[in-house]
Amino acid sequence: KQWYQRRVRGLFCICCCTDMKTMILAILAILIACSLSDDAVKNLLDTTYKDRNGEDVKLSDLSGKYIGLYFSAHWCPHCRDYTPELAKVYNKLHADKNWQLIWVSEDHSEDESDDYFKEMPWIRLQWSEKATRGKSLFALSKQQYIPAVTMVDPEFNVINPECSDLITFEPEDF
Repeated sequence: KQWYQRRVRGLFCICCCTDMKTMILAILAILIACSLSDDAVKNLLDTTYKDRNGEDVKLSDLSGKYIGLYFSAHWCPHCRDYTPELAKVYNKLHADKNWQLIWVSEDHSEDESDDYFKEMPWIRLQWSEKATRGKSLFALSKQQYIPAVTMVDPEFNVINPECSDLITFEPEDF
């Protein structure tokens, strides 16, 4: 019930902040993402990630957690503004809320990606998988713009394909 209430609030924010066409497209994206197969999501997420220390983190290490997929890039000014705000929320809530963020880089080079990741407290998809798994995750979650955060529940269902604003403006309800 809490997720439904949060999603309704997210839709309400969309309704208040955008035109009708954008609102309809946002609702359709949510409906499509929520209908995705949990096996498809799990298969895409089933890889080895890296933490800030270069240590391996496997999907099995995230068992029972909500997973946020954070799509952003160093070259994107909105991402550069959003990342520190997301880090504040993450540092405050991630242990208590039983969730983990996975950064999926949209950078143009590995060096840019590595430098940008130094600002992040979460784990990342490895650069070598950006063009394959990263691109598929971005498409699967129906994202078109960055920065974007897609939430996946512990059963690998996409529960919110775009919750960036919810995290920023209503972190206590997130």
